[in-house]
Amino acid sequence: MRKRWRGAWLLLLALKTFGFQEGDPEEPTGLECYQVGPRGGMNCTWPSRSGSEAITTYTLHYQSLKFKRNQTQSSQAPAGQSWVVIGRSNLTRNENYAVWVEAGDGTQITPRLTLTLHEIVKPDPPVLSLEDVTPVVTMSWTNPQWPEHFSRDLACHLRYRVSGTANWTRVHEGDVEPNHYEFSSLEPFTAYEVQARCIPEDGKGFWSDWSPSQTFQTPEAAPLGLVDVWQVASPAESGEPSLLLLWKPLNSEAARGVIRSYSLAFRTGSNGAESPLESPCCNASLPARTTHVWISANNHVGRTQPANLSLERQDLPAPAGVQAVAMRGQDLRVTWEPSKDPLEGEPTEYLVEWAKECSSSKAASLGWVRRAAGVHSALLTGDFRPRVPYQVRVYGLYPGGFGASAPVRAYTQEGVPSAGPQGLQDRSISKEVSVISWEAIPLAQRNGHITHYTLYLAAPTGSPQTYQPIAATETSYNLSGLEPGTSYQLWMTGSTSAGEGNASSIHLFHTPDSRWEAVLASLLAVGFLLFLACVLGAVLHVQLLDLCHKVLPSWCWEKIPDATHSRIMLHEDPHSYRGPLVRNLDAEETPITELDIGEPAENVNQGYSTLPQLESPLPALPHSGGADDWTGSKPRTEELVPSSPTLEETWGDKAPVISGYEKHFMPTPEEVLGLA
Repeated sequence: MRKRWRGAWLLLLALKTFGFQEGDPEEPTGLECYQVGPRGGMNCTWPSRSGSEAITTYTLHYQSLKFKRNQTQSSQAPAGQSWVVIGRSNLTRNENYAVWVEAGDGTQITPRLTLTLHEIVKPDPPVLSLEDVTPVVTMSWTNPQWPEHFSRDLACHLRYRVSGTANWTRVHEGDVEPNHYEFSSLEPFTAYEVQARCIPEDGKGFWSDWSPSQTFQTPEAAPLGLVDVWQVASPAESGEPSLLLLWKPLNSEAARGVIRSYSLAFRTGSNGAESPLESPCCNASLPARTTHVWISANNHVGRTQPANLSLERQDLPAPAGVQAVAMRGQDLRVTWEPSKDPLEGEPTEYLVEWAKECSSSKAASLGWVRRAAGVHSALLTGDFRPRVPYQVRVYGLYPGGFGASAPVRAYTQEGVPSAGPQGLQDRSISKEVSVISWEAIPLAQRNGHITHYTLYLAAPTGSPQTYQPIAATETSYNLSGLEPGTSYQLWMTGSTSAGEGNASSIHLFHTPDSRWEAVLASLLAVGFLLFLACVLGAVLHVQLLDLCHKVLPSWCWEKIPDATHSRIMLHEDPHSYRGPLVRNLDAEETPITELDIGEPAENVNQGYSTLPQLESPLPALPHSGGADDWTGSKPRTEELVPSSPTLEETWGDKAPVISGYEKHFMPTPEEVLGLA
């Protein structure tokens, strides 16, 4: 029992000593005081209360312990302020003081702090100056004013960093000479900043604030590394294909100066000569037959080692199984399977290339990264835009050329399609089945990988029917179970991983009516019969003509001349025309010779007489006799002139014109002689 009471008494004593009583505010700690320079006042700071007591009036008390014992002075800070400065006139040199802080309610919030003025001096920062930058950067500084009765010297520290970076590098204290230091391991052509601070050499006091930064830039040096070069096929302005060489500018660490130009050399063909070329950054057009390229970067001091790009063979084994997956909606992670060949082996390195697929110029958006042999993945970071398709390709680079994988399409962030399938068309297979075809959504409006299509069909009555999912690779769909003779409305949408997109334009179509089948069958039957009749007529036309001659009267098929088609009538003057058979009675008759022409007996009863065909037909004489004068049963006597004048001599300018039309109706020599 006695031990239990003793433990409780010790706990109460501890609570009373440290002030953890019920209702007491949280006690701040960390009172700190320093003298601002050897001739300045004393600056004291302490943590302030939080919560509702944050705006509290604090009072700093300082009591002399050496020369003016038990003399206590106070300095009150404005409400909410947690620091106060005691003027130098209120302090005694080399005096020891006890300092503490009380809140406005009289509660002591800090423990008593004992100090001596010359041991809490905080020097002013030193002043830096740049001595030299070539070949070694030398930095010096001037110490602040320091009384002789204080510590005789100040110890200073240096730190430096590359301008614009956050991390500082401390210089080892043992390497710092009094008031100067030489930097010997800085990067060439790099901007640096240096700061310094000091403390009394005996270590009694406070570090000064860091001095303002002194900046400088180191001199140039020959560039390092290799130029990262690549190529892309590009049509030249003249229309002939060419090779567009692209390369990345050297970073500042590798350039080590200002890159003035790039030296190129290329070779066309296996045995061609090298052609030098100077070019600015960062592209050059070369002949399409280029097989090797070398490039170096130049500054005022030197140049890099030449980077080699071999284009001699472009059909070497290529990486397979390329996949591109979006990471965090802004990057692309590309993986591939290694390309190994028994003869070529694994490539010396891989190159991952990407570009906007909808861009008019591939070179404008082309980017690439290199990966060493044995590495089969790459994280692509850059200015990737959401809902924009990028084409990714992986190349295996060999000493004698390269091999390219099949391209893959990738999106860093997908959206819903902004348009539906284009060019919807229908084709009726039957009165109940129609085939719907369409064109794919334009690539620029897909906004992602199309996962499937959805088809909507609406009849005049009822709600629209939905047909899904339709594979993204399909371009047609069979609609069955349609009503004959019905009008339908049709539209489609495309979907990505982000959801369903906008609908296409509405397509109207009408299924065929069943009554048209009978009409179509009748038309086909009539057409077939007509076709059959034409075929039979072409094959049996001789027999059909013979039948017509036997059945029809002779005037239906006999050749009868038509005077209106005679060319004689067409060439006569209608006012002076007297007829081609009218003779000039005043003219002297030409003597004629009579010939007896007998007709063969087999032609007597054919109903007509035959006449010999003359080489120069003469105009016929007027005939006034009866029917007995022109019969085929009596011999005809005709007088012919042995040497008769020609038709032109007899008729002059008005000679009748005998056309082929008249000859068509004149009897042939065979008919005249009775041989036909």
